[in-house]
Amino acid sequence: MYRQTRIPRLHASLWVSAPDATDSLAEAADRFAEAADRFAEAADRFAEAADPDRGNPSAGVAAAPAPASTLIVPDGCMDLIVIDGRIVIAGADSLARTYAGSTAPTVGLRFDSGVLPQLLATSASELADRVAPLDAVLGGRLSEVRGSGSGVERRGFGVRGADQDGAASVKGAVRVLLGVAGELTERASLDPRPMALAERLDARSGTPAQTVAEAAAEFAYSPRQLRRLSAEWFGYGPKHLAKILRWQAARELIAAGHTRTAAAAEVGYSDAAHLRRDERSLIG
Repeated sequence: MYRQTRIPRLHASLWVSAPDATDSLAEAADRFAEAADRFAEAADRFAEAADPDRGNPSAGVAAAPAPASTLIVPDGCMDLIVIDGRIVIAGADSLARTYAGSTAPTVGLRFDSGVLPQLLATSASELADRVAPLDAVLGGRLSEVRGSGSGVERRGFGVRGADQDGAASVKGAVRVLLGVAGELTERASLDPRPMALAERLDARSGTPAQTVAEAAAEFAYSPRQLRRLSAEWFGYGPKHLAKILRWQAARELIAAGHTRTAAAAEVGYSDAAHLRRDERSLIG
């Protein structure tokens, strides 16, 4: 089961992934999705929907299937994820990687391209193709973000209820992630340029994607400036970001029922073979 819902104020999407047998979590995620416009209120509603004391407390946590390996593909984004009761940063992937999978539900926040590095006041290139603890990256700024209202433990970013299974664990993870992300967002002054550049290069923005040269000209950057800023904002250069975004756009069209040929033409590939070459270079 995989569910996600948009949190506009955070420039992110909250997602929950759990074994297919975890039906109660799927229902909870659906209820959360119906009320996500105001993320603080949505978190409370999600917590109520996921309360293990309501209905059958063992529903959704028994008979979990063995974990299956999952292919994580590059998407130009960075995530905050709760793993083993701790918040970690998943840096932008330049190539696909395999995740061993888990029988426990996993909760994360996927931020729009170029957003999370600004919230963390760090360069995306330092975190690319890495998973790092959030408290290790924030360092001395940890105490500035921790607060009694966020649900974060006094020593580091620990998730209350993480030692429980199923809905209780999801409830704690959601509350902590939204609390931490909300505090980071309130403290940051977002530079709109990274999001604007990613939008120009993305065929899913509603307008034809610009080439890297066209985007550089619009922003009045030299090629060298654009490469440096792109690495700082996204973790890699503008050409690689554009490649990932175009492939993701084609991938979504194919999932929606388009043929590979039609999807390739729609997002600017010369032909389906061109799409296949890019796909192989990203996922093998």
